[in-house]
Amino acid sequence: MRQTILRSLSAAAVAVWLGACASPAPVPATPQPALSTLAQPYADGMRKAGIQSVTVYGNGARVRVATRNGDIYLRYPTGLAQSSFVLYVDANSIDADSDAFNAGNSPQYDAVIKNILPEAIRWTQANNQRVFENGLGGGDGGRGR
Repeated sequence: MRQTILRSLSAAAVAVWLGACASPAPVPATPQPALSTLAQPYADGMRKAGIQSVTVYGNGARVRVATRNGDIYLRYPTGLAQSSFVLYVDANSIDADSDAFNAGNSPQYDAVIKNILPEAIRWTQANNQRVFENGLGGGDGGRGR
């Protein structure tokens, strides 16, 4: 009985530890108007594609693009320094939050934005096309036959 309890506790501890390792970094929360300015040239393209937000976690693994048709995940570009930020896109503005952005690392963030945002727009447009072609009816253009 005691051995069963110890095994259960060990399994629970491992599960908690693995869950903690798989958790994404906290979402940045410090408003950064200068970072918003760097993303501004891509604002119309993101709006037209239906992008609502772009989240770049500081772990250098994935980029999350939230769109009207669901989330899309991109790989973080190799060869670029890690960065961490969130861009929020609405009809009139683009807002940026980052707890790590500053004037000193602005060129690093600029390089990341110039690499990620065109890719996010391209992938979102391709996903939108797939959704349109598949329609709501599961591949028949939404005709439900």
